[in-house]
Amino acid sequence: MRSRLTIALTGALIVGCGGKAVHVSKPWTPLAGVAAMTAEYRQFIDYGRTPSRVLDFVEKRSSRFRVVDVHAATGMRARPGDRLLFVDRNRTAVFVVVGKQPLVTGGAHVLGAHIDTPSPRLAPQPVDETAQTTLKAFRYGGMRTHHWVHVPLALVGRVARASGGTVDVEIGLHDDFALYIADTHKGLRVTVSSTPTAERLDGVPPQTLTALLHARYGLTPADLQAAELYLVPKHGAREVGIDRQLIGAHGQDDRVNSYAAWRAVIDVAGTPQVTAITWLVDREEVGSAHAVGGRSRFLELVYAWLIRAQGTRVTEAALDRALARSVALSADTPAAVNPNWAQVHELKNAPFLGRGPALFPFTGHGGKGGGSQARAGLVEAVVEAFASAHVPLQFGELGRVDEGGGGSIAKYLSHRGMDVVDIGVSVVGMHSPMELSAKADIWSAYRGFRQWLQQ
Repeated sequence: MRSRLTIALTGALIVGCGGKAVHVSKPWTPLAGVAAMTAEYRQFIDYGRTPSRVLDFVEKRSSRFRVVDVHAATGMRARPGDRLLFVDRNRTAVFVVVGKQPLVTGGAHVLGAHIDTPSPRLAPQPVDETAQTTLKAFRYGGMRTHHWVHVPLALVGRVARASGGTVDVEIGLHDDFALYIADTHKGLRVTVSSTPTAERLDGVPPQTLTALLHARYGLTPADLQAAELYLVPKHGAREVGIDRQLIGAHGQDDRVNSYAAWRAVIDVAGTPQVTAITWLVDREEVGSAHAVGGRSRFLELVYAWLIRAQGTRVTEAALDRALARSVALSADTPAAVNPNWAQVHELKNAPFLGRGPALFPFTGHGGKGGGSQARAGLVEAVVEAFASAHVPLQFGELGRVDEGGGGSIAKYLSHRGMDVVDIGVSVVGMHSPMELSAKADIWSAYRGFRQWLQQ
């Protein structure tokens, strides 16, 4: 059955997608098929270059969800079928479809995925009117610096004005120029201009980053000390291969699973028996240790809000019961077999592109340390959900014994008492400026996640 399904999906995937401009405020519409999903996913990746921009995209396209302040002390009630959205610092979000069973007795089905990705960050160095030909950047997450040499780059992020308020910044993303990292011998030095600041070329003042930021956004050099600026590849997502079966883009670890998890929860049909939750988190690539990461207490705050809104007194025991009766999928990105480096995998237990999302019953490295292990009953429930959705699922392991390994936010969900298993769309070229994923795998993940949330 799986081989016939793969063939059917492949036939459907030949339809290309148009590179239309992103309209972030587009209202919710159900996915009509693989072509519609591909077009939306490319827009999601192209717009969502930073965690904040990912949340901007999904919030404005989740029109059926009511935004709720988790700290608001109101008498608001949560009734079965309600669709609620909780956002913290514009860096983490919890999507909730309230189920028929109260949270304390039925728990929830939780999908967790992270929206940060390895890439350089512009260092918060003092910037004045001198020496702006190059600026310094630092590594974020498990990126390999040599991947970023000679790649056309853009600067994207958010700046807090000294006078108040924030400004979203784009430099080079849609301009006819690019920024550039020439080498990494003395750290990440970003080429911004080639003209020394003190010189004039044919009587024209030199073009500097501060001058451009002031002309475009009214920012001053002092404002850059309070900035979150990401260096990202200038190129956008594209279809790869003559048959257009693959998507090539930066940031698919783990935004490919974030997209599938978000789309699955907003497309949940009707009112599920138990509450359906998708949690998008930041900072996973650096250990999840932040107020907006997987170790934060934000999920507990949302649970407490829901327990209270369902008419139950919030106590530590009630919160612990609701968490312990929940089950979770950590939707993270494993490395698929790269033909150039097949030796780092155990090929009988390795994920391949195009064979469906990969389920990992246990993670970790060096004897599976620092990872998590799923209960057999939960693994069977996930397999059943994907079978009910008529999409393929493959089993895998994170690299050859003592060669690979890794973790996700699964262990932080399990620390809360949840049963949890790792599953996700695989990519080739993980943590590089151009990762590859298979359209069929994204579609299968979306269908399987949605079925699991509502079954």
